[in-house]
Amino acid sequence: MKEIMKWPLVIAAVLVVGRVALELIGAPHGLNRVFGVAWLYFLVPVYFAVKIGSSGEGHPFKELFKAVALFAIFTRVMVMPTYVLAYMFQWTAPRFSLTRDRVVGEGVSPLDGYLIIPVRNALVWAAIATILGVVIGSITLAIRRRAMVKDPA
Repeated sequence: MKEIMKWPLVIAAVLVVGRVALELIGAPHGLNRVFGVAWLYFLVPVYFAVKIGSSGEGHPFKELFKAVALFAIFTRVMVMPTYVLAYMFQWTAPRFSLTRDRVVGEGVSPLDGYLIIPVRNALVWAAIATILGVVIGSITLAIRRRAMVKDPA
């Protein structure tokens, strides 16, 4: 598990830091969206499924679920501090100040900005990413299995 997690998590960390840097220098909102970890929730499950499918694992769907869930949790834990820092320093990037989950602006209490909103976002996104990843990864595993049965070479 550790082997297949390493590079996706490194890429996620780079994206988290890169997006914050872009937001702080005032890059266009469209560019900032490209550097979100949410895109990885579509791509990484395919990578996990291919790696797990080629490993000969006895319970590939169980391993896929564990990998996707851990990846989702780890990435959301990486993103949580950005919301805390946004509240602390009152960053005005649209992600922090214009969305319904905003942590910057009028009416956001310290409890909301430091704890409730970051934790709620992490839980909701981890659940969504896990469900999405398991569906995408399972489809990938099923396609790989079907291809292996047709062409056992």
